[in-house]
Amino acid sequence: MLLTSYPVMISARPGLLLLLLSFLLPADADSPPKFTRTPEDQTGVQGGVASFVCQAVGDPPPKIVWNKKGKKVQNQRFEVIDYEDGSGSVLRVQPLRTPRDEAVYECHASNPAGEITALCRLNVLREDQLPLGFPTIDMGPQLKVVERSRTATMLCAASGNPDPEITWFKDFLPVNTTNNIGRIKQLRSGGTPIRGALQIELSEEQDQGKYECVATNSDGTRYSTPANLYVRVRRVPPRFSIPPADSEIMPGGNINITCVAVGSPMPYVKWMLGAEDLTPEDDMPIGRNVLELGDVRQSNNYTCVAMSTLGVIEAVAQITVKALPKAPGTPVVTERTATSITLTWDSGNPEPVSYYIIQHRPKGSEDSYKEIDGIATTRYSVGGLSPFSHYHFRVAAVNTIGKGPASDSVEARTAEQAPSSPPRQVRGRMLSTTTAIIHWDEPEEANGQVVGYRVYYTDDPTLHVNQWEKQMVQSANFITVQSLVPNKTYYIRVLACTSVGDGPLSQDLQIIAKTGVPSQPSDFKGEVKSETSILLSWVAPPQSGPDNQITGYELVWRRADNTEEKKLSFDPTTSYLMKNLKPFSSYTFQLAARSKHGIGAYTNEVTAETPQTRPSAPPQDVTCSSPSSTSILVSWAPPPLEYRNGIITGYSIQYSVMEGRNRTSKTISAVQPDSSPYLLENLEKWTEYGIMVRALTEAGEGPESLQRLVRTEEDVPSGPPRGVEAEAVNSSAIRVVWRAPALEWQHGQVRGYQVHYVRMSYGEPTGPNLIKDILIDDSQWEYNESRKYEVVLGDLQANTGYYVSVGAYTAKGDGARSKPQSVCTSLALPERPRLSVSPSAVGTAQLQWLPPPNPPTPLLGYRLTFGRLEVLPPTVVEFPTKETSYTAQDIHMGATYIFKLSARNKIGYGEEAVVKVTTPEDAPKGYPENIITEGASSSTIQLAWKSVPLIEQNGQIVKYSVQYRDINARGNTTREVAVPEASVTLEGLSADTVFDVRVRAFTVVGPGPYSPSVQFRTQPQELEVFATNFRVKASMKNSVLLTWEIPDKNPSQPFTILYGKGQSVEVDGKLAQKLITGLQPETQYSFLLSNRGNSAGGLQHRVTALTAPDMLRSKPTLVGKTNADGMVTVQLPPVQTTAPVRGYYVVVVPLKKQRAGKFLKPWENPDQMNLDDVR
Repeated sequence: MLLTSYPVMISARPGLLLLLLSFLLPADADSPPKFTRTPEDQTGVQGGVASFVCQAVGDPPPKIVWNKKGKKVQNQRFEVIDYEDGSGSVLRVQPLRTPRDEAVYECHASNPAGEITALCRLNVLREDQLPLGFPTIDMGPQLKVVERSRTATMLCAASGNPDPEITWFKDFLPVNTTNNIGRIKQLRSGGTPIRGALQIELSEEQDQGKYECVATNSDGTRYSTPANLYVRVRRVPPRFSIPPADSEIMPGGNINITCVAVGSPMPYVKWMLGAEDLTPEDDMPIGRNVLELGDVRQSNNYTCVAMSTLGVIEAVAQITVKALPKAPGTPVVTERTATSITLTWDSGNPEPVSYYIIQHRPKGSEDSYKEIDGIATTRYSVGGLSPFSHYHFRVAAVNTIGKGPASDSVEARTAEQAPSSPPRQVRGRMLSTTTAIIHWDEPEEANGQVVGYRVYYTDDPTLHVNQWEKQMVQSANFITVQSLVPNKTYYIRVLACTSVGDGPLSQDLQIIAKTGVPSQPSDFKGEVKSETSILLSWVAPPQSGPDNQITGYELVWRRADNTEEKKLSFDPTTSYLMKNLKPFSSYTFQLAARSKHGIGAYTNEVTAETPQTRPSAPPQDVTCSSPSSTSILVSWAPPPLEYRNGIITGYSIQYSVMEGRNRTSKTISAVQPDSSPYLLENLEKWTEYGIMVRALTEAGEGPESLQRLVRTEEDVPSGPPRGVEAEAVNSSAIRVVWRAPALEWQHGQVRGYQVHYVRMSYGEPTGPNLIKDILIDDSQWEYNESRKYEVVLGDLQANTGYYVSVGAYTAKGDGARSKPQSVCTSLALPERPRLSVSPSAVGTAQLQWLPPPNPPTPLLGYRLTFGRLEVLPPTVVEFPTKETSYTAQDIHMGATYIFKLSARNKIGYGEEAVVKVTTPEDAPKGYPENIITEGASSSTIQLAWKSVPLIEQNGQIVKYSVQYRDINARGNTTREVAVPEASVTLEGLSADTVFDVRVRAFTVVGPGPYSPSVQFRTQPQELEVFATNFRVKASMKNSVLLTWEIPDKNPSQPFTILYGKGQSVEVDGKLAQKLITGLQPETQYSFLLSNRGNSAGGLQHRVTALTAPDMLRSKPTLVGKTNADGMVTVQLPPVQTTAPVRGYYVVVVPLKKQRAGKFLKPWENPDQMNLDDVR
């Protein structure tokens, strides 16, 4: 857009300035159309479907028109389907007709800013014109009904060459699998028909429609028959799953009211207060609505409304605001006894209350009030009080909200009662032989005002106390008793009296009517210090004058369950610790004081019990058994009686996992005493546990029993086998591989596995559920994390989907199965062709065959593999489908041939037809080759040869015939050699004679031709072998060490060694080695050893050797001197080579000393050393 600018006068008003500027700004320019997807050329089949997709963008959105040969398409078979968002259009032609539909089609996109055109061509073929690789729909989608939000899978399988690409159309528009957050996707893995299937997760109503799968490759495009997908939506009217609940709250309180409704479709939920909406219309939640109320001061009814297209329902929640109750009136005391006070009070609340609470505590106490709750009336007697005591009482009311304030308190005193305890510290002493004075203190629990005391005494304790002498004492805590009989023991008891009655009598006080003898110790008591000790304490009897001092004490004691009494004497003291007592035992003690005048009266028996302690022995006879896979039954007997040390209050059972990674330990500590046997439950299956039992007293646990090991029973595995994989082996077999379930999920000894498999059709199982049982050998029972198991499922249908799962089993039964694996067998391979082979007499074989019957897919050719049985590799020949015969060349006589023929389809080569043919034998056509001598003497020649060439043997060689003769004679001599030998030694020959030798081979049919004659010469008689085993023993850079062996009978004639360019060296005939020096490094030399005694040179031996390269051009040097241990350090010289050095040889030779003390150096350089001297 072009804008022309003009001079403009602008006022200072801001509004006008903005208005003018807005006219000067350019508007957004229109954008011409631009293709985002152009139609592609297609080749369809007559009667089929073709769809062209065209999409474009622009501003404004372009309009798309389809043209054929420049004119807008208008035909009943041509349908244009536009995208809902206006982004494109699809031209669909159905059914296709040839040749009328073959043309160039145009997609024309235009808007005011421009127009563009895209071209595409449609070719239509008849069925008889289709190429072999044209796509075929092997399995198309089927009618499917799925519930909303469930997963729907539309299956499709297609074949062709090359493999076709599968796409999907819905309602004649392409299915977009990229902009739906992965909800709609096309499966790209798995076997047929899973690969290529369209999977729709969380299906919605808009997914309903007509679906087609389209198979496309380089040969063309084929559409499947459409199939409808119906998405079923459940229709349920709304209902309340959690209706709102009534509530009572305090004034100013907060509350949340929850309302939940369900249905299909899910209803909207809102809150109302009368006619007022509390939930905004534009923010109405689905299914659940929580009304939050704060600072509530008034009671109201709130309505929850749930609505959907199927109806409207309501529910009301009543919120009641309540206050705490008021304080009741001050309680009034209406009755009183020594231990109770009866109160009445006024409610003080117009509203009913739930109950009342009475609070009370002693007067002057700082402790908190004790409470009695749940009182339903306004009158109540409070019991359990102490006699003649002051208390404070008050009352509070409780309603549904809580407890209100308490009333004013009232003070009340309980009535008197006879004393409930005797006078304390009763004690006495003799004033003379006939007069005693008795003292005491007030009772601890007088329960009122003590008005007097009554003192009873007698010298006959067998009399009833009513027959004893008695005296009444008022306003005093002592009495003088006179007229006693000297030297007699008197028993004295005292009681206190209130206005209500008499209290209990005190314990006997014993006193001996004798001057100077101590009276009875007072306040004698025992205090437990430990499980085995008791501390005795007392108050010493009064002492009058230095002549009556206490000189010691005598203690009589025994265990309650033992009649034998024991005595102890000890020096004056006021306490004594009894040790080494038995725990949990009752003991009685009596104490008497002693002076020089004699022993006084014993106190009354004091009883004390040692406390319980831990048992000192474990439970006995602990046994364990496992009644199930998750429980263990534990039985035991209590510890021996003498080791219990108390009352057995229970037992604790500790059980520990003894194997695996999770070795936990748990304890059950609240087992009742009579719980044996006890069942431990919820244990791990097939797990070894260690069980220990302890006995308990109030003091704690005793020692544990010996650990008992027990294993829970087996159970079925709760976990499936892991790593289950299934793959198609061929058209009729599937290989399944898996590992054992995790050890913690096996719950027993896995004894085998069951492989379950079922045939699938259109995603649903059809046919019976088949099972293959795999029993594990005992040797594989031990758990191995990495061990894999494998089974091949056979006799399956070709090109068929199967679900495969694996489950382990123990002696208890089958365990959990693995997640089913989907696998599809491949298309069937061709069966064996029918092959016949006819060998001929001219070295050929005629092959003829018929194609395999009922091939699953068209045949693409044949492959022939053939060859002689013992010869590799075989010959491979491939044929087109139309070939049905072949002539094999070079077929030898007396040989076995293997012919293998297989047919090929698009899956691969099928089963081979195998024919084995053996041709008849004949006499060999050729002769043995390469006849050589391996040694000769003056009378023998050792011969060797190679067999007849394989192609000329004409059968199995059974023997050889060797013919030889002196060339100067006429007769022939023949030797036969049995197979497998291919050598012979001719003996008894003339010395220094030339022999003519020929060899021929035999089959079972007869002999073959003789080989050409070969001549060999025996050794002269005088030139017997002078040396053997002539070889190179070592090769250095400037020398070569040669060695040989000398026969025992050889005369000591000198040797000659020839080498280099005419060089020679003489060697003593007695020597067996020679070092040849002066050679060049890294040079090839030939050495000839001969006996010079023969004018013709005699027998010669020849060897070759390569001298070493010149890498070390300097000598090693010594570093320092030899140390005391005989160690010497040598620095090695640099190596003159580019190749990597693998190592050094360091040769150390000891030198011999001469008489003069100098070392003898026998060599000028190392090459002259005799290697036999080197160690």
